[in-house]
Amino acid sequence: MKPPPSIRPVEPTDDDPAIVCPKDGGEMRRFEIDGVRVDRCKLCGGIWLDKGERERLLERMPDADGLIARFDSASWVEMHEESPEGWFCPRDGTPLITVKDPKQPHIEFELCPKCGGVYFDAGELSDLSRHTLAERLRALLGKHE
Repeated sequence: MKPPPSIRPVEPTDDDPAIVCPKDGGEMRRFEIDGVRVDRCKLCGGIWLDKGERERLLERMPDADGLIARFDSASWVEMHEESPEGWFCPRDGTPLITVKDPKQPHIEFELCPKCGGVYFDAGELSDLSRHTLAERLRALLGKHE
């Protein structure tokens, strides 16, 4: 039987250094969730996932849904206003672009076109794992917006 998923803090390394939040410049802490490393802003709760981590994390969502929802909760952090300045990739400095999830167009997130990393505001990652009833019906009927 597989052990239950867990969240544990992970220290940055020389090969995988600490990064700052593209939204507000806050320090991002590294965590490992069921074998997937993610970075979470201490100020706004935003989450940075390097290329491929989003898919690996979503594959594990059925087993870790409640755990991910608690991790992605805005209640973990003190909220503050957004910075009006441009957002840049915390890994390579490339300007981030805003994209919509093709399966859930109400969810927007920021993407680095160079390294493939993605940034989610607090709550967006757990929302991405849930489909609304209308989305499920559209998928069953083969209809897309």
